[in-house]
Amino acid sequence: MRAPFLESLGVRVVALLSIALLPVGLIALYQTSNVLRQADELSRSVLIGFTLSATETQSDLIHEGFAAARVLGGALLPIRRDTDACSDLMEGFIRSHPAYAQASFVQDDGISVCNSRNSPTDLRQSATYRAMREEPRRRLSTVDRGRITGDSVVIIAQPVFDELKYIGHVSLSLPRENVQLDPRFEEERRPVTLLTLNGRGEVMLSPDGLDVGRQELPAYRDLTSFLYRRATSFEATNLRGEPRIYTMVPIIPGVAFAIAVWRPTEENSPSLVSRAALAFPLLMWLVSLVVAYFAVHRLVIRHVRTLRSKMRAFGSGSARFSAYGPGEVSRAPAELRQMEETFDGMVERITRDTAELENGLHEKNVLLKEVHHRVKNNLQLIASIMNMEIRKARSPETRFTLKRVQDRVLGLATVHSNLYHTTRLAALRADSLLDDILGQTLRSALPSEHGVNVDVKVDEVVLYPDQAVPLSLLATEAATNAIKYLGRPVDGSRPWIRVRLDRIDERNVRFSMENSRGEPLDSRDKAPDGTGLGNQLISAFAMQLGSSPRIEESDESYCLSVDIPLRGFAADADEAL
Repeated sequence: MRAPFLESLGVRVVALLSIALLPVGLIALYQTSNVLRQADELSRSVLIGFTLSATETQSDLIHEGFAAARVLGGALLPIRRDTDACSDLMEGFIRSHPAYAQASFVQDDGISVCNSRNSPTDLRQSATYRAMREEPRRRLSTVDRGRITGDSVVIIAQPVFDELKYIGHVSLSLPRENVQLDPRFEEERRPVTLLTLNGRGEVMLSPDGLDVGRQELPAYRDLTSFLYRRATSFEATNLRGEPRIYTMVPIIPGVAFAIAVWRPTEENSPSLVSRAALAFPLLMWLVSLVVAYFAVHRLVIRHVRTLRSKMRAFGSGSARFSAYGPGEVSRAPAELRQMEETFDGMVERITRDTAELENGLHEKNVLLKEVHHRVKNNLQLIASIMNMEIRKARSPETRFTLKRVQDRVLGLATVHSNLYHTTRLAALRADSLLDDILGQTLRSALPSEHGVNVDVKVDEVVLYPDQAVPLSLLATEAATNAIKYLGRPVDGSRPWIRVRLDRIDERNVRFSMENSRGEPLDSRDKAPDGTGLGNQLISAFAMQLGSSPRIEESDESYCLSVDIPLRGFAADADEAL
């Protein structure tokens, strides 16, 4: 079932405007999303810049350590078997670089005889030594207690090769307090912490301690992945489930990198910023839709509604139509003004033609009423002349015959009298017609001294003239026939006549006339022997009505009935007259 609301012009215009403006909204959303992405990248770049600036000193120190280890590895190759010369080399490095606590060359068998302290040391149990034996490459690690220094240090390990053969590694020990970061941020935003990790993702340095720093690492992230070997930023939760923003910068790719951990702020919250930014193009789309609808409403919709109201008022014949003057949409576009002018011209022509038709119909009704009135008067004049002839006639047969003809003429006069008085000239009320016909027929023919009981019951039935005329003549003949055979019942009761017009269903009615039989009424004139003309007329009238008469008689009563199918007006109605 279709909703009338959805079929209105305003709703359809809004729907079409929404579709028309949808590309503009999508472009705005795309541009806004692009701006948000660029702003997010810029914000992350700023955080990465802060991280690079904060870790610059530490990065230089670690780079310097690996560069020094590489230089020491190259310098000790020719003197590695001279323990004193090798140890002097390491000791000289420590004197010139006071930030370092120890410099050693660890042979591939795990023994260090070349070190800044000039004391042989067994490092075969060292984790760094075992890792270098498995895979000799640059490494950064930390120990809480160094085997040589006995302090908490960060170890820089650089492998040494002699003609592509691994012969050991140079190990430099940096005390944590010398490499620990303590940046001073002048900006309002400060990181939660700054962490330094090695290539295996282990925390090397943390200002709040290694255990606290490990809790700030991102959960469900493999920090050894190649994805993190370049400066990057991402959002994640730490191991405690708290939301964080992480910025990572490599110190030495694959060897060491720094992580700055930030708390998300409300102004930089992506979800909040995204919602606010995305709401703007949606708001602009909605405002554009409202403005476009307002423009269409001003130019078209309100004028179309005015024309619709005028058309409805005219179509319903409402008096409100007179309140609409010409030019109701005078400020509308030219097409709508032309529509209104065309409609007003059509209304004027229809109104004029309707008035002419009504005048012609009124004149026709007046003429038809006048015709029926004159015919009724002429028939009544003929009936009066016949009445005069009846009075002068001496023969009972002549008087009876003239009386029968007079009743038939008066029946026709009654039909035209009813047509003259009815408001619908093409239809007659059968109940009032039969009352008039039977009233005058029975009143003039029945003897009053015998007190005949006449019972007439007629349903409300509307007939066209082509059935009303045969029915009136049939009723006249039936009434005459009933008077002819009327008698006093054997029980001595009053004689009676019953007339019925019953509606059988929507399309059929039944006319019946029944009278009592018995002892003849002495006071009436004796009717001559019948010629059969009445029965012939009854059959002819019934045939015109589309039926045939049924007669039921007994010693007590005589009944004539006819079933009449109702039908519309026929063009040959005059033939029934």
